[in-house]
Amino acid sequence: MRKYDKRNKVYFGLIVLASLILIIIFSFFIAKVIKNGKIEYFIDIGSILYDKDKNLIKLESESVLKIKWNDDYYLMEDDDMYLLGKNGIIYNPSKDIMQLYGKFYEVTSSGEDNVIVYEDETVVRTTQSKFLKIADRKYLLIDPSIKTDNGSLNTKNYLIVELDKTGNAVLLNNEVNLKTFEPTTIITSNYTFDIANEELVIAGQTIDLKKIIGSTNEYTKPEDKPDDESNNNQGNNQDNTGGNDNNQTGENNNQDQTGGNNTGNDNNDVNIDDIIDKTKTTSIISVNPSVGNISIDYVIYDPLNEYESVFVEVYDSDNRLVSVGYFDKMNTNFIITGLKANIRYNLKFKYIYYVEGVRVEEMFDETSVTVGKPDISLRIDKIAGKTIYYSVILDKDYSLDALTVNLNSELENGETVRYASTFSNGTLANKESVSGSFKFDNIGEFVTISLSDVKFSGYFIDVDVRYKVKIK
Repeated sequence: MRKYDKRNKVYFGLIVLASLILIIIFSFFIAKVIKNGKIEYFIDIGSILYDKDKNLIKLESESVLKIKWNDDYYLMEDDDMYLLGKNGIIYNPSKDIMQLYGKFYEVTSSGEDNVIVYEDETVVRTTQSKFLKIADRKYLLIDPSIKTDNGSLNTKNYLIVELDKTGNAVLLNNEVNLKTFEPTTIITSNYTFDIANEELVIAGQTIDLKKIIGSTNEYTKPEDKPDDESNNNQGNNQDNTGGNDNNQTGENNNQDQTGGNNTGNDNNDVNIDDIIDKTKTTSIISVNPSVGNISIDYVIYDPLNEYESVFVEVYDSDNRLVSVGYFDKMNTNFIITGLKANIRYNLKFKYIYYVEGVRVEEMFDETSVTVGKPDISLRIDKIAGKTIYYSVILDKDYSLDALTVNLNSELENGETVRYASTFSNGTLANKESVSGSFKFDNIGEFVTISLSDVKFSGYFIDVDVRYKVKIK
């Protein structure tokens, strides 16, 4: 009988160990392939997305989003396949939503714990304001109003920002495709984003975005060079428009008071103060709707105190006057409250003054905006036996009065199975989500759950929230 020496035993042990490691790794990948192969997301016709090379794609038929073994997303539209990479960013204009797939980092204004991590599937309404980091030097901005400080961009809903290592960036959505070649700041209704320096100012806080999952951005701020002549002249030149100084000696005293007592949104202070310094007319700077409210930034230029009042009239979709709000000359922001969600309102901005003793009412601006509605989404959590478990993700800032969850599934014989479950205010109040289940005897290949009879602030609102999944 052959005897194995100590060296042979060591070699044999190493071979066995290596074989076990290979089996474990191979089993892991097999399990991952099987798991990812079962995950499918159905994407609506008309949705807009971008492939890995930033090519714009508008879907002409309902498509399926899938995941490869390496966690890359790809989309199948009929016989066409589009590679999306580690993240899928899909804009659905008919529903005013962004569908996000993969890992995203939402940056908020909650101090040190200012990052919320999204994974798998996340649905965000474009009527909301959110700032998300996608990856190194790549960001997603969601807001009803998106502009650059230099006026080169004026868009809405969402914007993808991808930097190169020198601080220049591609600004991309279905309306624009721009490239920056100088430091640029983006201004939204809720925050400002210094692209080259990767700094976010939100709720009065400055957040270094490079510290969130790191950055390979090599851009550095140029050193400030003091201007002695400018410094010596500061305070002596009436046209000097620097800073928010209550003692600033601008062209007229009323204009300085308006700037010095600005109580508008912190995020727009720099913008509004700059406009105050340069504007010689009463004007509306921005109108930003949210759920049940409309925030208005404005400038009142009245050096001779000629206006009796400056105000806004709010008309609903039936042209009925529902609200009148009067602007304070010493402020730059006014919020209209108590409005119905998901309603389009027409705003008429007016002032009253006198000409030779005759009272004159004049409209100086007009616009229409749609007030938002609470953010709601659905998901199927699991299917066990003959029970489907689901969750309704609610808007944590707004409590609903009632909603109904519906399940529809078409059988092979053409019949449709329908189930419904209603949640009342007592269940929904102050909740971030509610869960339930449907037990079934027979079910088709596809299942769609949707919402109906959604009631908010005492009346029903139209929502188009649904989730479709293949279960067989």
